[in-house]
Amino acid sequence: MRIETKYREGLKLLMKSKPLDEINVVMLCDAVKSNRQTFYYHYRDISDVIESMFLKERIGYGIKPFEFESIVKPFLAYVNSNVTFLTAVANSFASDKVEQFFYSFFYQRTTQYLKLSKKEELVGQTNVTYVVRYISSLFSKETVFWILNKRKERQVHLQKRFSLIWDYFINSYSKGMKGTK
Repeated sequence: MRIETKYREGLKLLMKSKPLDEINVVMLCDAVKSNRQTFYYHYRDISDVIESMFLKERIGYGIKPFEFESIVKPFLAYVNSNVTFLTAVANSFASDKVEQFFYSFFYQRTTQYLKLSKKEELVGQTNVTYVVRYISSLFSKETVFWILNKRKERQVHLQKRFSLIWDYFINSYSKGMKGTK
């Protein structure tokens, strides 16, 4: 196993028992039986490890988003199976990393969906960026809010909100924009 992987897995393990804000480089090095010099060879700080973790994460990899469900279902499955890690990061100094990760996921998938479904033409090239950014921003903020509120709201309600936003921007908005420049 590569040392970078050991640091990422060690940090995830430590976050199960301690808040991320209380974990330092020495603790992480002790957990993975490494020294600080090795750590600093690979990473600048704990935040850098978290960023590396999100860069390595894959959600529904290889699935073509031909419909809304093929984007949201794998995403929510990922969130549910990694809720401890995501909550720990969202409640820490690195909370922006979770939102950026979610934003990036939705940005890529929504862009891919618009191209594959040919709805890119309906929305209009000038509006594609706006629509993709807006959807990505709303979905990522809603998900972080849902996680931070300990998922008190049922997942079905979150999916319904996503569906309404999606329907408005991809279907209603695109029909309204057809023929406008």
